[in-house]
Amino acid sequence: MRYQAVIFDFDGTLFNTEQNELSALDGFMVEVTGAHAPKDKLMKVFGMTGMDGLKYLGCTQEQIASIAPRWNQASLDALKTTPLFDGMLETLQELRVMGIRRAIVTSRGLNGVQLGLESRKISDYFDTIVCQKDTVEHKPHPAPLLECLRRMELAPQDIIYVGDSAFDMQCAQAAGADSGLALWGTHEPELPCTYRLNHPKDLLAICK
Repeated sequence: MRYQAVIFDFDGTLFNTEQNELSALDGFMVEVTGAHAPKDKLMKVFGMTGMDGLKYLGCTQEQIASIAPRWNQASLDALKTTPLFDGMLETLQELRVMGIRRAIVTSRGLNGVQLGLESRKISDYFDTIVCQKDTVEHKPHPAPLLECLRRMELAPQDIIYVGDSAFDMQCAQAAGADSGLALWGTHEPELPCTYRLNHPKDLLAICK
């Protein structure tokens, strides 16, 4: 067996959070700054921590203090109804049957991850969750993925990391692990990666 585990990003990979997240963030940016943020810049926020994302958008400390808690709450509220991507549940079920372990490495806070998993009743599908609070350095730094490997007692060659952003692919490469680009969630389909995945079920063939 080539891989012992599949490690997933959360936003844009497991959960289709983009529309709700973008709408909420853009609304808060307009309210606080008086202008819409360019969509390409909004897209790059995903994969960053919330604070880093707001700094990237050029927000002042005062603006961050206004936006951050409300954006976080809007995100939590949305996760109660945010769907998994099509085919993801069936893929998780089949990976479990195959004996392939599952984990999550994300820049999102733990509360949001737990809320999303509980809303879809899939908390027990994942052995390990590494989120924003668990490392000092965040993606694209390899620290979050390496922390996940430490907890699972696995080596980089034992896993594939699946994500939708450049930060995800860079994180995997820096950790010495293979990567799978989630084409169902990415806006950058030409990113360097080990595998380009058209559908979550593509993972099943890779892991056999």
